[in-house]
Amino acid sequence: MKDKIDVQSWLLLTSLTLIWGTSYILMKKILVVYTPLEMASLRLGVAGLVCLPFLKKAYEHIPKEKFGKAFFVGAIGSGIPAFLFAFAMSRISSSVGGIINSLSPLFTVLTGLIFWNIKTPAIKVLGIFIGFIGALVLVFGKHGFELSGDVGYAILPVIATLCYGMNSNYVRQNFPSVNSIMLTALGMVMVGIPSIIILLNTDFISRLHHPGGLKALVYVIILGGFNTVVSNVLFYKLIQRSGALFAASVTYLIPIVAIAWGIRDHEGIAAYHFAGLALILIGVYFVSRQGNSKALS
Repeated sequence: MKDKIDVQSWLLLTSLTLIWGTSYILMKKILVVYTPLEMASLRLGVAGLVCLPFLKKAYEHIPKEKFGKAFFVGAIGSGIPAFLFAFAMSRISSSVGGIINSLSPLFTVLTGLIFWNIKTPAIKVLGIFIGFIGALVLVFGKHGFELSGDVGYAILPVIATLCYGMNSNYVRQNFPSVNSIMLTALGMVMVGIPSIIILLNTDFISRLHHPGGLKALVYVIILGGFNTVVSNVLFYKLIQRSGALFAASVTYLIPIVAIAWGIRDHEGIAAYHFAGLALILIGVYFVSRQGNSKALS
C-alpha cells in the first residue's frame, strides 16, 4: 500500500497534535485526586465502555483469526502506555512527558528494522542515536546527569514510546485496510475489560468525595473517551493512509502543545529541556528524510 500524504493527512496530524498534546496536563490534574493505578485503569475502562456500541460491527468486520492481533494493538498502543504514563506523570512534569514522547518516530524506525526488516537509510539510523542522546539529556539533566529516584519514572514514558513505535508498524503490517473505528473498538474493549477489573479492586469511589473529585472524574472521561478512543481512530487512519513513520511524526509536534500547557500551569522549564528537545528534533529530522542514502537492513 503506497503512502499518501496530502491535505487530509496534515489535518489528521494537526488534530492528533492538539488532542495528544493536552493529555499530559490532563493527567497531571487527575493525579491530584486519583492514584496512577486508578487513573490508568479508569481511563481504559471509560475507553472500553465508549467503544461498546461499535463492538458488534467490529466483531463482524474484523476476521476472527485477527482478534488476537487486535488485542495486541490495544495492549501496546493504549493499555501498557496508559499505565506507564500514569506512574511517570506522578513524578515528572507534563512538559517533560510530552518531550520524551518525541522518541516514538525513532522507535518506529528501529522496530520496523528489527521485526519487519524494513530497509532503513543510514541517515535515519544516525537520527535514532541523536534522538536517544536527547532523551538521555531530558532524563538525567535535572540531576546533573547522575542517577536519582526520579530517573526510573522518567524512563517509563521512554518504554511507552517503544510500545507506540512497535504499534505503528504492527498496525501498518497487519491491518492495512481495516476500518480504524472497528480496530479501535475491538482493541479497546479487550483492554478495557481487565482494566475495569483492576479498577474495581481499588479505592477509586472514595476519591469522588475529594474536593476536586468530580472535576478529576470529568478529566478522566475526556482522557479516556476523547484523548484515547477518538485519537486512536484518527491515528490508525493516518497510519493506513500515510505510513507508520509519518503518523508517528505527530510526536514531533506534541511537545510544543505540552510545553505551552506546562508554562500556562506555571511549570518550570529549564534550559536542558530545550537542549534535549533540540537533539530529539534533529534526530527526528534525519529519521524523516527520504534521501537515497545506503539502506541498513
